[in-house]
Amino acid sequence: MLSIGAIASLGCNDGGIPEGAAHANIAESSGRPAVGSIENKEAIVLPSEEEHVNDWCAEHLVPESRCTLCNPALISGFKESGDWCVEHGIPESNCRLCNPGIRFSQEEFLDAIAPELKVTEIDVELNFRPNARACATDGAVIRFASPSTADRAGIDVQAVRAARFESAVEAPAEIVFDETNANVVASIIPALVSRWLASPGEFVAEGELLAILKSPDIARLKSTLVSSRARYDVERRELERRRGMREREMISQADFDMQSAAAEEAAGLSESDIGEIENSRDFSNEFYLRSPASGILVERIAQLGELLEAGSAFAIIADPGSMWIEARLTEKQMKEIRIKDQLLFSSDGGGLDRAGGEIIWISRFLDPHTRTGTVRAAVVDRNHDLYAGEFGRAKIIRAKNTEVCLVPKDAVQWEGCCNVVFIMESPDRYRPRKVLLADGEGPYYQVTEGVRPGESVVVSGAFLLKTELKKSSIGAGCCGIEPVG
Repeated sequence: MLSIGAIASLGCNDGGIPEGAAHANIAESSGRPAVGSIENKEAIVLPSEEEHVNDWCAEHLVPESRCTLCNPALISGFKESGDWCVEHGIPESNCRLCNPGIRFSQEEFLDAIAPELKVTEIDVELNFRPNARACATDGAVIRFASPSTADRAGIDVQAVRAARFESAVEAPAEIVFDETNANVVASIIPALVSRWLASPGEFVAEGELLAILKSPDIARLKSTLVSSRARYDVERRELERRRGMREREMISQADFDMQSAAAEEAAGLSESDIGEIENSRDFSNEFYLRSPASGILVERIAQLGELLEAGSAFAIIADPGSMWIEARLTEKQMKEIRIKDQLLFSSDGGGLDRAGGEIIWISRFLDPHTRTGTVRAAVVDRNHDLYAGEFGRAKIIRAKNTEVCLVPKDAVQWEGCCNVVFIMESPDRYRPRKVLLADGEGPYYQVTEGVRPGESVVVSGAFLLKTELKKSSIGAGCCGIEPVG
């Protein structure tokens, strides 16, 4: 068994082991807590009128005027008065480990500014749990018997990296076609589909046949078209005659314009359409439905044999390269999003594949039932392999100019009341440090407070150090480390 001497000292100086510091040997099974015996004593420090909130050491959670860790010159005075905790190396009246009930007047003021939740209320934390303001972690130090002992225990460290802060919002999302590049195919006369010539999902070119339609009005219209052609020929020849007269100024411009309008009205359809009907002499009630643009036949709306009114939609054609990502965000999330924010879409069935997008529209109203709003992003890469109707998760990233630190996720430990990392001060000395976390990409957390770039944090072995830190709760000698090799 490896021997690890754990020191739980409330001092934050980098000196040696303070006098009376508690030692714990994992190889021993004495059952004695690593930080000494902690009794449930109540000690109340009455507030004084002279004390002010500025007289407060936020690092050690005691009045600045009483902090022996920041001002070692005060130590002799406390020892002479008998107010000294030999076990933890600080004044007995400041020792929260021996006297958990200590309250200073400055704390009452701070509580009034930012009141904490009452124990009767439900505390729901959707992201990272908040750190306790004061706990046994404050100022604790863990020391191995020697650097070689730390190596055999598997302690491995990595340097903290600096980065720019990025916040992210995640929400369910769906892929839809870009409505600005979609076309609804309709008929201006009542008609029914007698036969579909294209299937959903097929690519169709502009002008390609989609279906054969039948209409009770089409035979009459075809007959009218042919007779109109004869009238058009007459009007066109008359227009040519009058153009010559106008050039010789034999008629007014108004007369010429009236003849031009009459010729255009007589034309009706294109030359090719009129020629096709004249050549075939087909006056049946059938006609073709053609695609107005190139794209994917997304949906066949009309059912076979169903007579639809004039103006009804028969099919939808969309551009397969132009897609939208629509995400449903909560009311709070909606307020954090801005136009041109970047978005990453991950499909429920796409594994690690990601599709990028840019926010182009933010809804200004919420659904009355779900209390969510829609955010729309345009897919950036036109060569994507997304499908309309595909579900997944959208991650909207917001970058700020604030500098943060990146630490490996394995380095962060929840020790019961705080998120901590273990800073290596020397190969055999490690100090727990409370950290404030933000979400991070991949194997790293963003840390907004608690560490500095370049500091070394324990990654492999962080859990071991946490158990060493928690011996006061679980009892010494409850676990052991087998020698490596």
